[in-house]
Amino acid sequence: MKVSIVTVTKNSAKTIERTVKSVLLQGDSDVEHVIKDAGSNDNTLGIALTINPSVIGSTQFDIGIYDAMNQGYSISTGEIVAFLNSDDYYIDSDVISDVINAFHQFDCDFVYGDITMRSASGIVLREWKSGMIGDIGLVGSQIPHPGIFIKRRVLDQLVLPFDPTYRISADLKQQLLIINKFKLKGHYLNRSLVVMEIGGESTSSFISYIRGWRESARAYNEVIGSGGNLFVIRKVLSKLQGVRWSGLFGFR
Repeated sequence: MKVSIVTVTKNSAKTIERTVKSVLLQGDSDVEHVIKDAGSNDNTLGIALTINPSVIGSTQFDIGIYDAMNQGYSISTGEIVAFLNSDDYYIDSDVISDVINAFHQFDCDFVYGDITMRSASGIVLREWKSGMIGDIGLVGSQIPHPGIFIKRRVLDQLVLPFDPTYRISADLKQQLLIINKFKLKGHYLNRSLVVMEIGGESTSSFISYIRGWRESARAYNEVIGSGGNLFVIRKVLSKLQGVRWSGLFGFR
């Protein structure tokens, strides 16, 4: 079972080495790493290719991160697809093998797990426990997108894997479609799969949080029809659980 990992980059020279190495070290699994670079001027793609010459690189023009993810997806070939940020990395070398085993054992459409969220200085801010999703679907939370692996045939049911009209919450819309609307079968791996560094588009400022909440409400209303504001309230409350506030504000 071939797995494609899609990474979107832009001037990611400081972090791309550990990202690529974490994919390269995934045991004997059949893994393809696609990197869609948005015109970096710091040799990001060159660094990635030095570490792993098998990386499939692309430097096409894009209109934003979700358009770039869609482009990366379009040149990937794996039966299973995941999207790993350029400043994130797999927590150990058994992640992909555990995911593949779950797909085989449980005959599911997607596999997901937990995320360790840390600051750029290495302080762990949160152990994000995705938990098992009930029959009702997502009711006030989502799975951080680096921690979900989805069958290609599922993503091919969507117009695009990610709606490029969003800046922050296209991953939530994707999950609402496959989990709440299509009622597809997932399996939860009760362990951390990815170390995710805080500071991306959705967490860079309070304004980004507000934009993300608005987009989350929009995504829920577009997929479900109504109830977006209530979903966001629940989502905000769920995010407060497990946050290590001292690390978030830079002290211990």
